[in-house]
Amino acid sequence: MIKGKSVIKFLATSLLYSSILCLVDFLIIYFYLGDLNQIKESLSFVMLLEGGIGLTAGGAAVFYSPMGAKISEVLFHSKPWNAKRQIETEKHALVWIGTGIFLVFGALLVSAA
Repeated sequence: MIKGKSVIKFLATSLLYSSILCLVDFLIIYFYLGDLNQIKESLSFVMLLEGGIGLTAGGAAVFYSPMGAKISEVLFHSKPWNAKRQIETEKHALVWIGTGIFLVFGALLVSAA
């Protein structure tokens, strides 16, 4: 049952983040355009871009290799890479990916309406 709770928490967190982004996008676009008829296309485009960025950033974080981490340790004196940091990074990346998925589907729904 713990797994089910974590999935629900993941979906709720991703949906909350994507809703906040959509609301902020809507307010910014409305401030600049001022016309509700023109907002649909702009909002759909911005949401699609943000969703793509979220999917790309999340995917890059998931595939972050230990070799790249070692280079970062040597060049930038960052924290050492270990299994605990890998798991933590993957959890954050999953939220980015989930938010990106919700934004892409939201953009498709806005453009279809």
